[in-house]
Amino acid sequence: MRLVLLPGLNGSSALFTPLLETLAGIDCWPLSLPKQGAQDYPSLADALFEQLGTTPFVLLGESFSGPLAYQLALRQPTGLRGVIFAASFLSRPNPALTLLAHLPMPQALATQPWLLRALCLGKTADEHILQRVQREIRRLDQRLLRARLTTLASLQAPTQTVDLPCLHLWPQQDRLIANSAAQRLAHICSDIRQIRLDGPHFILQTQPKACARAIADFMEGIAAS
Repeated sequence: MRLVLLPGLNGSSALFTPLLETLAGIDCWPLSLPKQGAQDYPSLADALFEQLGTTPFVLLGESFSGPLAYQLALRQPTGLRGVIFAASFLSRPNPALTLLAHLPMPQALATQPWLLRALCLGKTADEHILQRVQREIRRLDQRLLRARLTTLASLQAPTQTVDLPCLHLWPQQDRLIANSAAQRLAHICSDIRQIRLDGPHFILQTQPKACARAIADFMEGIAAS
């Protein structure tokens, strides 16, 4: 069974590297978000749907892409067998986003090590992980960043239930997603397993082995059912 991965706000698969290196034996298919066109979730789902293919797969949505994975699941792709939400949400993740979407965001500030460690990576993250995140921030087109932040700020709580096995990788030191938003994710999934992980928002990058074990167990359970 294949694992299809949808990235966070950066839109690139580059930050999946630590996880992919740990997921030995699993057919992984990381996708990137479109750089052109509208960045709302229905438009992104339209753009990516055909790339999912028909091979049986589990869909992982990291952070920003959790609602995208939800949108795709509602469209019932032929091969979809389960959904993983990694450090994610299905309603507006933080009240501050409404303001943040309209404020200037200088890269010099956004890439400061102290800020990234405080909000995203935790104090003990490896230096190479920090540098990788800094590179992704510098590469991200400010127009795309603004559009995706606006999408997050206007996100409404969903009403349709996902009737597939779901896994929620829930970092317990997440400084970007309000705890209430993470908790509400379970309300929209009829069959969900929530795993609380000791770590920051970038849990796939800072705790790849723990995440890989949880993902592999989830996929094995689906394959055996």
